[in-house]
Amino acid sequence: MGELTLFRSVLTVLVVLVFAYWCSRLLAKQYIKTSGSGCLQVIEQLQVGQNQRILLIKLGESNYLIGVSQAGIQFLAEVKGDFETEALRPVQEKPVQFPFRDVFDRYLAGHQKKEGEDK
Repeated sequence: MGELTLFRSVLTVLVVLVFAYWCSRLLAKQYIKTSGSGCLQVIEQLQVGQNQRILLIKLGESNYLIGVSQAGIQFLAEVKGDFETEALRPVQEKPVQFPFRDVFDRYLAGHQKKEGEDK
């Protein structure tokens, strides 16, 4: 094999990146097809460690807590009650945030007031 020129090297890297992007899109489509079908739904999941999660799963009319880690999958408990999936949950309003200018003006007013009392 001959020496690679700069152009060939850049072209090779671009081809590999485009191929990786195409493969990831293809795999994502396959994952979506298999993960959303059937009567099994993941309602909520909580990361409790680096490779550990707790899943709230709805299977038919029953809800189950499942622990998932590198050691395997473990049944934790059956949970009673109705739970909403993330798609059906209403969008929560963002907390009220004060503009920086208002907060800064209040700080300056309080600071100037303290300096006036000290004199």
